[in-house]
Amino acid sequence: MFTLKTANNPVYTTEDLSAIDLQIEFEEMPGMILPFSASKNDVEQHGREIYARAQAGEFGVVGAYVPPPEPAANQPTTTGTEEL
Repeated sequence: MFTLKTANNPVYTTEDLSAIDLQIEFEEMPGMILPFSASKNDVEQHGREIYARAQAGEFGVVGAYVPPPEPAANQPTTTGTEEL
């Protein structure tokens, strides 16, 4: 298990608010600020704990979920078939 040293910039990353992205530093990795996704159903205990602490406001207000932008109408996609 990892020991959290710092966490900043929490933001919800799912519409159902079940995941939060943060910038974190673990005691076991000093000086390394890492992106981290924590969820309430995380397979790791430290992930579930970080999620609960973030949701409780320990690392500041959790930013609102922002859905990804819709592709432009004239934007090519990777679906369909290619004709040669």
